[in-house]
Amino acid sequence: MVHSDSQAFTGSRGEGQIHAPRVLARPVADSDQGTQSSNTVPSTYIPEGSSRILRSGIDSLYLSFRGEMADDVSIRLKKLKELARSELDDRSSLAQIRLHEHLFEVSGNGRHPFAFVLADGWYRIELAKKDAKLTPMAHCRIASEILTTLGPDDAVHDLSKVISAIGILSEPPSVSRADLCVDFVSDYPLDAILNDQWVTKARRFDSHIDERRFSGFSIAAGSPLSARLYNKTLEMKKNPRPYLLNLWRNSGWDGVSDVWRLEFQLRRQALRDLSVVRYFDLMDSLAGIWRYCTHEWLRHTLPNEADGNQSRWPLSSFWLLMQSAPWTGLNEVVRVDSERSRGPSDRHLFINGLSALTSFMARDGYLDAGEAAAAYVDAAKEYHDSQAFDKDGKKGTGIDFENYVLTKIREKRKVFNTGKNTPLDGGIHPADKAVADEYRKRSDGDY
Repeated sequence: MVHSDSQAFTGSRGEGQIHAPRVLARPVADSDQGTQSSNTVPSTYIPEGSSRILRSGIDSLYLSFRGEMADDVSIRLKKLKELARSELDDRSSLAQIRLHEHLFEVSGNGRHPFAFVLADGWYRIELAKKDAKLTPMAHCRIASEILTTLGPDDAVHDLSKVISAIGILSEPPSVSRADLCVDFVSDYPLDAILNDQWVTKARRFDSHIDERRFSGFSIAAGSPLSARLYNKTLEMKKNPRPYLLNLWRNSGWDGVSDVWRLEFQLRRQALRDLSVVRYFDLMDSLAGIWRYCTHEWLRHTLPNEADGNQSRWPLSSFWLLMQSAPWTGLNEVVRVDSERSRGPSDRHLFINGLSALTSFMARDGYLDAGEAAAAYVDAAKEYHDSQAFDKDGKKGTGIDFENYVLTKIREKRKVFNTGKNTPLDGGIHPADKAVADEYRKRSDGDY
């Protein structure tokens, strides 16, 4: 049975929830150290052995913007959503909108209560209808890579420019979710941790196994405040993130040791209970939030059979390291240029993408890749051209090789955000025409 920390929770609002009067997400006095926690206080715990923190940062950030959508944007989005739903490829590929310096794909479906969904490599933006009363104008997720490589302040500044191109903002962005994380290496036996060594009121603990190895814990999953402790290098075998590997190496990682991550996910209710509403509240309070999470909400202890009160058990060296994580309020990383597009990686193109060519070579007896590539294109052209019309001259698919390739390119330009498609007939874009027609009707007094 997991013992509870008498200071961690009160009330009956459910697992993982916070009694707001207990703590503010501002730095609070540390009576043990005689100093004050802040975003600039250095680590006071010096770990033994090879344990060390590699980085601390915001891994996920969801923001809401309130305001009023511009008329022309509303008309344009309705038409683009209609185009995205079209079964005609030459029309669905036109479901794109350029905002600020970003080219977004417009989805054919919304997500209640939001009517429109826009996405590129940096942001996923959900937009309410123009006449929505209670729903924020925009709900946005910033990609983890952008938060890490660009930094949250620059990312939010850029995102605000994008949202300002959609409508007039009435207030600063508010935070609906934030995930704070620390990446570290440790010689502590994390796979030997038992559930009853944790001090918390959370009742749900899940252990995870990946590739027959212990990969971590989830604590209070699905609650307003939850935690994950997991082997990040093991997870990244399935989803590589080169930018993290470079960041870890710059922080002293040897390139071999397992890197672990401790992550706290705070949803809207948990953030509000910690007095975090606006984005600037969050950035001013990172040290206080981390202190609350690692001192009051969750602790890992060493059992003491002589003391039946678990809240007095000593902290493990691993947890002392976690409590010492530095928070300056900013991700201190080298700024790099990140692609706004969502194109496939080189690995995907040149490993997965060669599957069809190598299969063709094996089937038809080719050994030279250059010769086979030319033959592959010729064979593909012959196949698609033959499918366009049947043997009797009647229409088949109606799409020959050139049109098939062009259709696929246009569709992938839209999905990858790599280029703005224009109507094949060279005419006006349907969204531009919809805006012009709407304003013409208004000026003519048609309604």
